[in-house]
Amino acid sequence: MAEARTAVAGLPLIAYLALWRRDLLIPPQAALGPILLFGIGLVAVNWASYTAIDLLPVGVALSLQYTAPVLVLVGVALVARRSPRALLWVAALLTLAGASLVSGAYAGLRDLNAFGVAAGVASAISFGIYLLSAEAAGRRGAHPATVLAGGFLVASVAWAILLPWWSWPVDRLADPEILLRVLGVGLLGTLLPFLLVVNALRLLSAAVAGIAATTEPVFAASLAWVVLGQSLAPAQLLGGGLVVGGVVLAQLARR
Repeated sequence: MAEARTAVAGLPLIAYLALWRRDLLIPPQAALGPILLFGIGLVAVNWASYTAIDLLPVGVALSLQYTAPVLVLVGVALVARRSPRALLWVAALLTLAGASLVSGAYAGLRDLNAFGVAAGVASAISFGIYLLSAEAAGRRGAHPATVLAGGFLVASVAWAILLPWWSWPVDRLADPEILLRVLGVGLLGTLLPFLLVVNALRLLSAAVAGIAATTEPVFAASLAWVVLGQSLAPAQLLGGGLVVGGVVLAQLARR
């Protein structure tokens, strides 16, 4: 699934650029390194998050991944030798706590798989890497579409080596339901949100963008309530408030 979503998202974007925006196909030389790292980060975050979800309760896996903003803040403090504002630290911790409550991680802490926890931590690290590398590529003059196309290309090549396409169960796509779901994950669940994130990194730092991304469990829980009729527990409502509060604090700290 991780390999398929990369190809489904990358092919239409690269085709669009080749036909109508050839000027965006070749990134600036200074951005090649960050784009390469961005593509590797895409492979790592997809594999790690899918593995964590497979071995852990979804709430626990999501909450581990959303420690990424805190890791980004630590990285900024250690590597760049500049300390982010205290308000941004508070925002990161609030959104992490909120994501844990909304996703229900507190209910799944009794039966944890050690490798699943390691995969969850790896998904957080790789999420932080792809945020920072995308931000770095943008600062070096690469257009968001160029960054994303290059990242998908690097990720597709890496997946082709790790899991050759001739070993992929292509016959499963004969089922229209499976085909539509694969296309949905690739286009609506990958290309669109990743394009939005990379564009956001032109205006926001990686830390603030990562904090904003922790609203995902809130929207997921809300949509499940509207579409599937799943009710929200008081703890989940509280968690949603914490996430929103964290995002607001992050914006205040940025200003």
